[in-house]
Amino acid sequence: MSPVTPETVDHYVRMLADLHRVDPHINDAMFWMVVRGRGEPLTIAEVAHRLGGDPDAAVPRTVLEVEEGHAVLEQSDHGVIVLSRNASIVDPDVWVRLSENAQAWGLWWLANSLNSLSYAADGRLVTELDTLHPEPSECKGMDPRALDPHLEALRALADRKRADDQAGTKPSAPYPEWETSLATMEAMTGVRLDVDRFTRRQPSVRALAFW
Repeated sequence: MSPVTPETVDHYVRMLADLHRVDPHINDAMFWMVVRGRGEPLTIAEVAHRLGGDPDAAVPRTVLEVEEGHAVLEQSDHGVIVLSRNASIVDPDVWVRLSENAQAWGLWWLANSLNSLSYAADGRLVTELDTLHPEPSECKGMDPRALDPHLEALRALADRKRADDQAGTKPSAPYPEWETSLATMEAMTGVRLDVDRFTRRQPSVRALAFW
């Protein structure tokens, strides 16, 4: 795990811009999760089951092609990577199930700016927060401060937005809110997203855990 750097945020600024050119709506609502077993590596089939999906009914699709309520799963050295669009997990019991003998990190946002950054481990939802309001008092979970080492960039951005608002300053470019959130996920998991992950086909399943 590593700190969020300006270079990492810039990577996601470019990635979301490139994705927008491929699909103008993909950035409106995104879901990204990494699930990593504590001992033996978890398989796509196991994670699909934990999401309430049927791995035997998996169909190769890209993230750009998935229907609402479906997810694309990729096996990697970092665990199982789950991507979707217009999806979220709001039931804490799902995080409990996902993290049994495992760790799970998740980030989602919707077009109305509802969002969550979550970390679960060993059957517990450890920390959950709104990335637009990442102040310590707003963090929830069994250990609300567990992600503190990774939230410096998000908190600095929130402070900058408040200072600009109080000063009546208009930013010259949109605040990199989702880009900083994605960079925080990368720092926590060691996984980097790129456009290729969204455009190559992987097994996709219907995820009943999605709300």
